[in-house]
Amino acid sequence: MNAVEKARDFIRLNLFFIVIFAACAVYVARGLVDIVETGKTIPSIIADGAVAAAFGFFISKLMSLQGLAKGENNEFYLQTVKLHAEAVDKITDRLYLLDAWCDEKNRENLASEQRKILFLGGVSYEDFIKGEYTILTPEGEKKVLEQDLPKEKKKAVKKARKLRLTPITASSLTSDGGKPEDKYYLGKDKRAFERLRDGKQITSKLACGVLFGYYGVNLITDFDVADLIWTGVQVAIFLIMGLISYLQGYFFIVDEYRHRIIKKIDNVQKFDVQTKSKSI
Repeated sequence: MNAVEKARDFIRLNLFFIVIFAACAVYVARGLVDIVETGKTIPSIIADGAVAAAFGFFISKLMSLQGLAKGENNEFYLQTVKLHAEAVDKITDRLYLLDAWCDEKNRENLASEQRKILFLGGVSYEDFIKGEYTILTPEGEKKVLEQDLPKEKKKAVKKARKLRLTPITASSLTSDGGKPEDKYYLGKDKRAFERLRDGKQITSKLACGVLFGYYGVNLITDFDVADLIWTGVQVAIFLIMGLISYLQGYFFIVDEYRHRIIKKIDNVQKFDVQTKSKSI
């Protein structure tokens, strides 16, 4: 291993410590200055803030992408992807059955969740399907329509009817987040994660941009590098935010996104077991 490779590996393995050390050094240097209002005009504050916000967003975006890429090289993630590919390969001769199987599972899942809702409301699922409900009156059992149900039973019926669950599909199982009450919602994919992250980052970076545009620094000793130190403080803050984005991206891949794939594997294996007798 040559010197360049050693240096690269050292930086890769100690990136977080290097960033944290740099941030701490700049924060200590912040003690040499006083934070004061710059006295800039509103347009100047907006312009400076926009530049700072864009710079901060750029850093966080790059570090988030790096975190995603790092997560995709994680050993456990790579093993999970391999297991998914193997599971799909085992059912290639029965893929023509997968759409019908998914439709059946969607119906079963919807019925199961509706039963839970109706049970809590004291309503029979069979009555729900028929649209005619049995209630007890002083005279005995009575068949009524939905509009004649007691308030709580009517509420349960409406909730069950409006229930919408994520459908499982052949394409979602075989190609590239979860909810406890919606077992076929696989979780966020990488694009959804990035959209959510970008939305949050834009807000935080705009806030930092306005702050850094409105306030500046004066050196206590009237030293000439005041602006340099203030810029360094901003960079340190953005690097810390970027580091958080890096970790969020990394753990999204090795945890949430990997479990999304595991859910796919589970369902593909269920299909494999239930349709083996139909193998060509």
